Parts: sequence; C-alpha cells; structure tokens
Amino acid sequence: MNRHSPSFYRQTARTFREKRYLLVKRLVPRVLLDYLKVYYDIQLKNDRFFNDTQCPLSLSLGADPGLDAVLEWLRPEVSRLVGFELAPTYSFTRKYVKGDVLARHQDRPGCEISVTVSIQIPKRTGASTLYVKPANLEEAKVEMNEGDGCIYAGMEVEHWRKRFRVDGYIQLFLHFVSKQNPGYAQLVFDGRRCLGANYPQHVKKKT
Repeated sequence: MNRHSPSFYRQTARTFREKRYLLVKRLVPRVLLDYLKVYYDIQLKNDRFFNDTQCPLSLSLGADPGLDAVLEWLRPEVSRLVGFELAPTYSFTRKYVKGDVLARHQDRPGCEISVTVSIQIPKRTGASTLYVKPANLEEAKVEMNEGDGCIYAGMEVEHWRKRFRVDGYIQLFLHFVSKQNPGYAQLVFDGRRCLGANYPQHVKKKT
C-alpha cells in the first residue's frame, strides 16, 4: 500500500477529529478488491454466509479469517488516517438484498473506530451510500465507489442506509479500538483469543 505524505495524514486526522467521520477514496487497492470479489464468490457458493438480525433479508459473514486478515492489513493505514494507534476487534461483511434497510443506529464498544468499505456495486446502479449524523453536525450523505471507505466513530456517529432498490451491494466492515481505550484489553479481538478465531459459545455476538 502506498503511504501518503505527513501533511496528508495531518489533514485527515484533523478532519476526523472535527467531523468524526472521513471518506477515503481508494482505501482498498484494485488488486485486493479484485481478490476479495473472488473470495466472496467462493464463500457464497460454499454457504458460509448467514442471516443476521440487523438486516434479516441480507447475507452476512463474521469471524472470517480471510476478512480478519484484511482488518489487520489495513489497521496501520487507518491508524495513520485518524491520527492515533488502533487495535483490531473484528471484521464483518454483508451482501445487501433488495428491500432490506439498515436502521439508524450507533455501534457497541468494540466499534470505537469503524470502517465500511464498498466491495461490490451492482452494474448500472449508483454509488454505495451511507448516511451519517455526528453529534454536533448536520447529517451527511457519504457516497462510495468500489474500493472507497468511510471511517467513522461508531459509538458516536449515527449511521444508516435507506431501503435497497436492487440486490448485490457488498460492504466490508472493519472495527477497531484505540490502544489508549481503558477497556482495550477486554475489547481487542472482540472477546476471541486471536483474529480469525471463532467466538466462545457463551458469547452472544452482536453486529
């Protein structure tokens, strides 16, 4: 991954501090994006996806070693973009289905810093659109092309998606906590022993 200049990261960190969200164009490089599309196709054909309660019509996948690897690979760059050191909690992904909607919400403590990346946009449709509402700012419409990502403070910024008119939008969600977070030791890996591991059976995973 190509690193930017120190002044670029100073600007992105300042924007994130002020707005609590940040649109990053081409966060995922083309070669990785192409790989992920093949990886998703294999996982879908092997019925690895499931239905979750937040978007019950759509297909989801969590605690996946391949996507946790992307989480860790992107962690240093996301840390530079927001201006402080992050630790990984978990990855999650969803292939949205026509008619489903992501209700307006804020995230749990394991999502102190979240990233949503547009992996696939159906042909002849518009950008992948996320709506955000920081605490002290007007709501905003964030439009992402494939490979673009939006970083946001998951516990602070309300975010949602309107009802999908077509099938096939795929988003990858990457979640982190600050290494300065007082609960860091309990939050890292989202209660698992390491990245790529399954959740303990007594832990009820929430997205």
